[in-house]
Amino acid sequence: MKILIVDDEPAARYGMAKALKSDGRLLLEAGDGAEALTQVRQQYPDLVFLDLNMPDRDGLFVLKELQRDASVAIPEIIVVTANDGVDVAVECIRCGATDFITKPYDIEHIRSIATRTEARVKLQNRVTELETNDRPARFGALLGGSGVMQQLFRSVDKAAATSLPVVIRGESGTGKELIARELHQRGDRADRPFVAVNTAAIAESLVESELFGHIKGAFTGADRNRTGVFRQADGGTLFLDEIGDMPATVQTRLLRVLQEGIVQPIGTEECIKVDVRIVSATHQDLDQAVTDRAFRQDLFFRLKGIELFIPPLRNRHEDILLLAKEFLAANAGSADVVLSHETVAAMLQHTWPGNVRELQQMVSAAAALCEGDVIHPADVGLAPTRLKADDTAFERYLDLPLTEARNQLVETFERLMIERSLQMESGNVSAAARRLGIHRQSLQQKMKQMGIRPS
Repeated sequence: MKILIVDDEPAARYGMAKALKSDGRLLLEAGDGAEALTQVRQQYPDLVFLDLNMPDRDGLFVLKELQRDASVAIPEIIVVTANDGVDVAVECIRCGATDFITKPYDIEHIRSIATRTEARVKLQNRVTELETNDRPARFGALLGGSGVMQQLFRSVDKAAATSLPVVIRGESGTGKELIARELHQRGDRADRPFVAVNTAAIAESLVESELFGHIKGAFTGADRNRTGVFRQADGGTLFLDEIGDMPATVQTRLLRVLQEGIVQPIGTEECIKVDVRIVSATHQDLDQAVTDRAFRQDLFFRLKGIELFIPPLRNRHEDILLLAKEFLAANAGSADVVLSHETVAAMLQHTWPGNVRELQQMVSAAAALCEGDVIHPADVGLAPTRLKADDTAFERYLDLPLTEARNQLVETFERLMIERSLQMESGNVSAAARRLGIHRQSLQQKMKQMGIRPS
């Protein structure tokens, strides 16, 4: 990250540069307004600390010149001034400054500004990298350009070449069934049936009937014979989703099917031979379930031939934009709709509790409802949220201009910190300054400005 320090006093530039020095940062300096403009136009800094009061061409001149120059992207500019008047601040903000700080400034404050900008720069660079990434990422019906997904695709390819049972782990919404279908399509059973069943979505009393079938009259409501998914998938692949929620009685019968390769429909003594490859999936920790005796250990070992893990979407930023564009393209009438740069940044910061399923629903809804052909953060529900109603501590600041509200909030917080530190140090100003991590003179000046007495 490039930081430009503009001040006509060499000592002031030296002090700020020393405070901001850190690995990964390039510190630039300018001693007047003309040099500052040259640095901005040639070096493209990410953050500028601009002294307002300089001879000849001052900070306000620099701000106005940058506004007039359409060829230059205006960086984040923090005006540094000894004048804390509201009129001066408003004029600076109007001319393109991000914020302003007054001299003498707190070193930790400017460090926090630099850290915040650094995080923003990293995020913007990440967005740009993802938007220009053209690596091949399609794997059958699956998409994934991230390293972990590329590794998963290689593992799926290898697993498909075997006849071993497979357990797919991953959070809800990560695409476990898509992985199961890809295993089937790439294996030697591709021309045979693929049958998927979610064992958690079936009433407990009907799970055995769904899996193994029944004959007419086997139980109340059994008005016809039912084949069962094992026989439907004979010769092919049976995908058992959410096996961690399977009832204990069904686990016992399933174990027998896997051991002997036969099913016995409910209500009959007939045993029917089946040849099925089992692919199962769960979002639960089966190892812990075995420890807790909630899942049979012998069944677990029967199912766990090969284990595949799908990482959550929040851990693979490379795939978010890739998938979002795919979902946009799949929406009729959304061919010309695009995601704004800010929307991509907001998506990268989202935690995605619903994973790919959440992303698909979000993008599809935004494409249908957005005004125009650009999707903004508000369209996907990722715009910054307002304070909650119970956050009453901030209510008195909400009707103020942003800069004034921030200044008042900072002053309230600083007053609280100073008074607390003085109280803890029994009014000893030097000890309180050490506790706060600032110079004694700075603390004395703040106490004088706020009317705080050591006692």
